[in-house]
Amino acid sequence: MKRTALALVVTALMVTACGGAAAVTATERPAGAEAELGRLAAAEKLWDEMAPEDYTITQFDRVGGGEEESGTLAIRDREVVSLGMEPATVDEAFATIADSIRRGATVDVEYDPEYGYPVRAAIDRDGDGNTDVQLGYADLTAMPAVQSVAELHAARRRWKAQQLDSYRYIFRFDCTCPESGTFQVDVSEGRVVRTVPLDDAARRSDLDPGFAIDSAFDDLEEWFSNSAELIDEGILAVDVRMDPLYGYPRWFRIQAKDADEEFFEGRFTMVVTIDLIAGSEPVEPVVDPDDLEQVQSAQARWEQASISDYRYVLTIHCLCPAEVAGPFQITVSGGALDSVRQLDIDKETEAHVFHVDDALAMIGQAVLDGTDVDVTYDLVLGYPQQVIIDTEAVAVDGGLAFAISDFEQLG
Repeated sequence: MKRTALALVVTALMVTACGGAAAVTATERPAGAEAELGRLAAAEKLWDEMAPEDYTITQFDRVGGGEEESGTLAIRDREVVSLGMEPATVDEAFATIADSIRRGATVDVEYDPEYGYPVRAAIDRDGDGNTDVQLGYADLTAMPAVQSVAELHAARRRWKAQQLDSYRYIFRFDCTCPESGTFQVDVSEGRVVRTVPLDDAARRSDLDPGFAIDSAFDDLEEWFSNSAELIDEGILAVDVRMDPLYGYPRWFRIQAKDADEEFFEGRFTMVVTIDLIAGSEPVEPVVDPDDLEQVQSAQARWEQASISDYRYVLTIHCLCPAEVAGPFQITVSGGALDSVRQLDIDKETEAHVFHVDDALAMIGQAVLDGTDVDVTYDLVLGYPQQVIIDTEAVAVDGGLAFAISDFEQLG
């Protein structure tokens, strides 16, 4: 991914500025220009030799005497993996400095003695003695790779130490398979409260990227702890880079194959990028008052009916096999699940199902989380008959949709 925002703006301003110094050819460069280009070449050489392939670095922009920290730029294998910001890379800054020198601008640069990147660069484009653009970099830090559960636990402790319960991050999923997309995810007090697709691929995608960063750690721990089992499931290799400041998995690549070739043939590679925007204020979910009133009224009717022994048929609406979708005949005794029978094969099963109290609790929590729901309740007993939780996600086989039918009170 090429990031050219600052370099292009600075270059365009210098090319189009009216009334400024005329362009200077190589033979017309002012005294000291060749020396500055020599210092620049030495710094670039040092940077090429010493810079880690995977790192984060803080970029500063200073314009007109003001100072602003653009943010932390993350580089993986010399490619930009930052998503929430678009600062210039160090290579682009070198290009801007070189172009400024060649065009006769006054450039005052300080290079890092160990790595060569510009710590500070002040550019006077029009020769009036005023600095028009200043930029610089600091805090170069290698992004550590994780190759064991112990290293993953160490990174997780660093993440926990940040005590960030509410934050926003940009999530990108790149895959040689059909799926991809970039999303913004808001987490409030440890729960995802909003997921927003940021590009057309995300809007068309079947992905459900709404996860708190802690759950990404859970998945990675499973990958590192159960490699033999995961190979059987099609996971061939996992490569992870952790954010050196916050400790969360900023970038990971998964090489896999569809063992059953159910969706596509051959191997594929998934790359997940997480760009944290730290310290967000807690985001209050937007609760629909009508949905809240309906579910509270239904819960009241169900509690008033005081039915603890009953039978019903549960059908999950999803693009999934019958052992997951049902239909299931479910018997509840004393308020607890007693038996589950898969009707299409007329056989007892241990499928993951729920009784009416669980269903009402799920709907109620979804409403309080601000999730869109569409529910039809029984007018007398209050149990949910037709349910869609997160209507937009269900349209692309996400969310949750189910039906409760053939309800029968027992005893």
